[in-house]
Amino acid sequence: MSMNRRDFLRTSSLATLAVGAGARTRVALGNPDAATSDVLVFVYLRGGIDGLSLVAPVAGELRTQYEQARSATRIPATGANAALPLGSSGWGLHPRASGLHGLFQASRLAVVHAVGMLHEPVTRSHFEAQAFMEFGLNGQAGTQGWLTRHLISGGLPANVSIPSVSAGAITATSLLASTETITMANLQQFRLNTGPWNWNHSTQGTPAGALGFAEVLPQLWQGSDILERKGQQAHDALAIIRPIAGETYTPGNGAQYPSGTLGDQLQMLANLIKRQELGLRVATVDVGGWDTHNGQGNPTQSYDYFGNQVEPLSRALTAFYTDLNGSGAGNHAGRVSVVVMSEFGRRVLENDAGGTDHGYGNVALVMGGTVNGGVYGTFPGLGTNQLFERADVGVTTDYRQILSECLLRRLGNPYLGHVFPGLNSYTPLGLFSDATGLAPNWGGFDHLFDNGFEAA
Repeated sequence: MSMNRRDFLRTSSLATLAVGAGARTRVALGNPDAATSDVLVFVYLRGGIDGLSLVAPVAGELRTQYEQARSATRIPATGANAALPLGSSGWGLHPRASGLHGLFQASRLAVVHAVGMLHEPVTRSHFEAQAFMEFGLNGQAGTQGWLTRHLISGGLPANVSIPSVSAGAITATSLLASTETITMANLQQFRLNTGPWNWNHSTQGTPAGALGFAEVLPQLWQGSDILERKGQQAHDALAIIRPIAGETYTPGNGAQYPSGTLGDQLQMLANLIKRQELGLRVATVDVGGWDTHNGQGNPTQSYDYFGNQVEPLSRALTAFYTDLNGSGAGNHAGRVSVVVMSEFGRRVLENDAGGTDHGYGNVALVMGGTVNGGVYGTFPGLGTNQLFERADVGVTTDYRQILSECLLRRLGNPYLGHVFPGLNSYTPLGLFSDATGLAPNWGGFDHLFDNGFEAA
């Protein structure tokens, strides 16, 4: 029987609608020789973090201009609560980011200035900016997240149990429409627990003859139609997670995760990453609370709201790296890259409510065992005539360049034109060592019809 393009697309559409929680066996659409075993963890700081408080100028003319613009939100350059210097760059990390500062000193943290979206008109809406960035379509909405397009084109092996995880209760937009992604806040909650019996109960301990969900569902999904096959795949994902969730996980190297959602989610991801047989390649984590219009605070105050946000972020990311940074075969930090971004920065001039309003250019962080630590990017300045619309830090580095460098040099995906439609240039910053030798492919990615499909 021959299948034409129209029939194939119709069948594919039905498959997309019927997708389950995860796929134990996937179709390998990419170049199997390109993919690496590296993992990308994309940490999104929702609300627009104030980059000038996370990484503040501590010397020179920039410091003078910074102090003229800020008092209530100012990060000190000297004293007990001073910013932690980033070498001789003239910049310093928030004093409550001591863990990240240690990673910088170990050359495992890169700070990139003036990062953002270059399309105009510029949006200062949280919802639009987040969607535009996560779709990766240069200021447009879409139906697929940029990470979804990476998973399609990235050359993953044909049999991967859990290639992608969105940590949280809602799938990140960057993974929208992915048939590869499991969305879960934690391992224990990824289960079926409705109905008369818990999903993992068997006939033992239940009324005579009663079966639990774990026995009933596979019996219902024995057929070959798309719904039954996807149901079996969902059950397979549950079966993989179930024994892991029942085990006690001990972080490596004495790593101590902070209490709270972020620490729990990064610890969960570390657990999954170490189980290389699962094949995890992509994970997303969301961290909210960065919309600091009022009462932002500073390190000299008894209540420092911004510092209270920065400290658990720093501790959780540091614990994550420490946990993975073993020796020999236990060193997973060398194959994990963490990229931290936010939808936009804040205004340079603080407002009358002791906060900062929505801005434009921002700072991004890149962390990992193969990261070339340092300060990157071109900072456009804080003088009035140097600011975007005379109010905001400008953008000199398209955020997609950072992500492209990670995809190409660490994850082995050269199809940048497919992952980021509209992007037509690649200028690596040199963020990674021990990188692949791949060159970017701008020809798009469409190999679905290379194997005998009819064109009719």
